Parts: sequence; structure tokens; C-alpha cells
Amino acid sequence: MKKIVALGFVALISAGAFAHTPPPITEKVLQAFRETFSEAENVTWYETNDQTSVRFTRLGVKFIVYYNKNGKITGSMRFYDPSLLPVNVLSGVRKKYTGKKFFGVTEISSGDRTVYFIKMEDDNYWYTIKVDVYGNGEEYEVLKKQK
Repeated sequence: MKKIVALGFVALISAGAFAHTPPPITEKVLQAFRETFSEAENVTWYETNDQTSVRFTRLGVKFIVYYNKNGKITGSMRFYDPSLLPVNVLSGVRKKYTGKKFFGVTEISSGDRTVYFIKMEDDNYWYTIKVDVYGNGEEYEVLKKQK
């Protein structure tokens, strides 16, 4: 009798685990991804009810790309070295923030809008500068370093 109860319990747990399996990624999303990011490495997929996201690396740049169910990109984030910024953005920020050490960029795109969050530092502060595609920027965050 104990074996039957134990087997029933194992079956119940197994059924519960399968009930929480996310739906498969649609073929439209997979096809769109393969066509756009053929050189992607370290690919990891995430699924919610209304969108799919994929995290991967391509040519040394880390990506997060969001797709709707029809395979259309709805937004993206890229994380990379400031030397990869568009020339006009990089030169404008370097002129305005001379003496700062640049060390990272988070690029966020949604629709036709792209914004860059550029991380930099000096001896006393950490800075995050929010810059548009034209090189116009503003201080988004300034944090004092601990001494």
C-alpha cells in the first residue's frame, strides 16, 4: 500500500512539473532570430504569455532582444565597450566629460528610439550619462565613491 501511495505521489509531482512548462517558442520568432543574428553564441530563451526574449553574445557584444509572437522585434538592449558607440555620440560625450574614464554602455532601443546609458568615472564619482542618437546628453545618475 505504501508503494502505491509513493508512486501516486511521484506521478502527481511529475504531472505538476510538466504543467508549468512554458509554451514553445514560435517558429516565426526562431526564424526571425536566425535571419538577423546568425552569429549568436550562448543563446538563452525566455518566454512569457505575450513576448519572447533571447539573451546572447554576438561579436563580443551582449544582447537582450524582445520579440512579439509574430517574430517582430519590439525592443532590445546591448551592453558593450564605449569604443563601439557611434562616432558622433562618442566624440560629443568625450568633449563634454573630459578627464572621465569611460567603461561601459547600455544601449536601449524600442521602436524608432535609441538611448545610450554611458558609464564613466573619475577619482570621486561614478557617472551615468543618458545620451540620444544625436549626442545630446544629460547626467542620469551620479554616485559618490567611498574613500
